[in-house]
Amino acid sequence: MSSTTMISIALALLTVLVAFGAVAAGRPAARRLRDARRPRTALDWIVERVSPSLLVMTAGVLLVLTLLNVFVEIMEAVLEGDDLTVIDRPVISWVAAQREAWSDTLVISLTDIGGKILLTGLLVGAAGWATWRLRRSRPALIAVVAGVGGSLLVTGIKALIARDRPDPLLRAVTEDGFSFPSGHATTSVVVLGTVAWLISAATTSHTVRATAWVAAVLLGAGIGLSRVYLGVHYPTDVLAGWILGSAWLATVALADRLPSLRPRLGGPELLPRHPHLVFTVAAITCLGAILGAVAIASVTAD
Repeated sequence: MSSTTMISIALALLTVLVAFGAVAAGRPAARRLRDARRPRTALDWIVERVSPSLLVMTAGVLLVLTLLNVFVEIMEAVLEGDDLTVIDRPVISWVAAQREAWSDTLVISLTDIGGKILLTGLLVGAAGWATWRLRRSRPALIAVVAGVGGSLLVTGIKALIARDRPDPLLRAVTEDGFSFPSGHATTSVVVLGTVAWLISAATTSHTVRATAWVAAVLLGAGIGLSRVYLGVHYPTDVLAGWILGSAWLATVALADRLPSLRPRLGGPELLPRHPHLVFTVAAITCLGAILGAVAIASVTAD
């Protein structure tokens, strides 16, 4: 095991410890917020009369559509070279002038957490543990669909947009391939979010669940920012990657809930038979729809 890999693992463990500390520190405030009385709202009235699963699905669909709309807006700005992209080159030039040798080593170790080897190992480990704990194959299927789908999204959109990376003279490391969206940013959100999801499903501890999600957010943010620091991605590449990864993660979560959808409060499930097949077909269909929508938007922008 190389020294860089050891530093990467140490950084990941440190992030988990920081997340645990933040969760522990915020527990009293969270308890007070949970126990506090609040006036009834229109949302309470709706929740009492509408199926919770239908409410979750509706909110989730709106979230995914919003995220994809923002992603398309950024993509169009990249293709047209305006709006938010005006900050890209100045930021990369400024960051390149601030680098130090000691920080380069640390940031390279951080960005390596978002590489294929460590993320794949983490996802396989979490899926295996959750599968063993729950005695069900569902966690493994979720991990495969989320991981493979996220990779296909990045590969397809990179080839479609074909944005060049920043000037090689401004990079701290060598990277090949296209720039938009950031693969590290996208896959780290998808994989780390999936890992937190699987951990949450396999444990009853609220502290463990919260720690997993906080650590996922911190690591995902750090990995994305490291790509800008190293000069291998523009800020808009990373921002788009975070948004795309979040949209795909939410899509997989919605597809997973689809077999248990109850249109009416207390009513029967809409698709109770073959839940794994329903989940897989729904996820693949959504993947194709996302790629198709992005392709149409890119042609329209041109």
